[in-house]
Amino acid sequence: MPADGMEVENIPGKNMPVESVLAALVEASPDGMLLVMSNGEIKFANGAASALFGYDDGGLNGVLVETLMPVQVRVDHVDRRNGYLAAPASRPMDTGLELYAQRADESLVPVEISLSPIVIDGDRCTIATVRDVSERRTTAAKLALLSERERIARDIHDMVIQRLFAAGMQLQAVAGIAEPPTVADRMSGVVDELDDTIRELRMAIFHLGIPDAEQSLANHVAAVVDGRRQQLGFVPNLVIVGDIDGIPDFVGEQLIATVTEALSNVARHANATEAGVHVSLVDGALQLTVSDNGSGISGAPKPNGGLSNIVWRATELGGSCTVEAGSPSGTVIAWNVPV
Repeated sequence: MPADGMEVENIPGKNMPVESVLAALVEASPDGMLLVMSNGEIKFANGAASALFGYDDGGLNGVLVETLMPVQVRVDHVDRRNGYLAAPASRPMDTGLELYAQRADESLVPVEISLSPIVIDGDRCTIATVRDVSERRTTAAKLALLSERERIARDIHDMVIQRLFAAGMQLQAVAGIAEPPTVADRMSGVVDELDDTIRELRMAIFHLGIPDAEQSLANHVAAVVDGRRQQLGFVPNLVIVGDIDGIPDFVGEQLIATVTEALSNVARHANATEAGVHVSLVDGALQLTVSDNGSGISGAPKPNGGLSNIVWRATELGGSCTVEAGSPSGTVIAWNVPV
């Protein structure tokens, strides 16, 4: 190799100037690379940088580097940039902080940035290497979420469920010697409520372990309906019309709670042999109908019972709920809320 420089051979098949090789390497980099002058002006950006920030090729040339940052940090960054030029060094930018870049369409993208000083024609410049870390951040967030779900599931199982089970056992023992009989019946009803709560908590634990891709609202409704198999002695018929997975989470949560409460009422009071759950999303209206062929209901729902909770949920969401006798028997709950 000559002492005064580097010679690259056979690219491709003949000598190529070093400048051309370096330019090709920079352009081939999967990371965005910016050459920033001392005044903050971008002198050069490779294709990856243009794509990352949403500009056409060459569109970043002449743009101030602060333009690529969220609005709230632009003013402060001028001082930080000058501070870096006063003591330049090759290093990551703001180690330990989550950095975001602003694209041409004003959307933000999480990035990692490395800085390297370089002097060009006497001007102290900076090479900024920018990497999109959206996928990595998403993966890390999913892992953190799964870890938190596991912790919550353990706490629910080891603490909450065990305490509820112990309380139910104590109530059941006391109910056997309670007088008068109405007190024993009331205590038995509380034990049944505790059993239902334990089942629902176990169902919640089960869903904590389901990946988000599989934990759609439709799947959740189906799991709740199927989960009442043992309690009812049969599986209710489920029909879902429309794409309910896109409704807001707070509406979906109330839908799940309503289906759970309605089927629990069927199991406790209806003596039914068949039940149906019909969910539909049509023209911005979420409609739920739960019907059974049981003994039916007489009068209005109790003010502190499960059916009154169902009516309350619909009202809170700006909707309505009716509880009527079925034909020829049973009960029909019609729950409607706007989405």
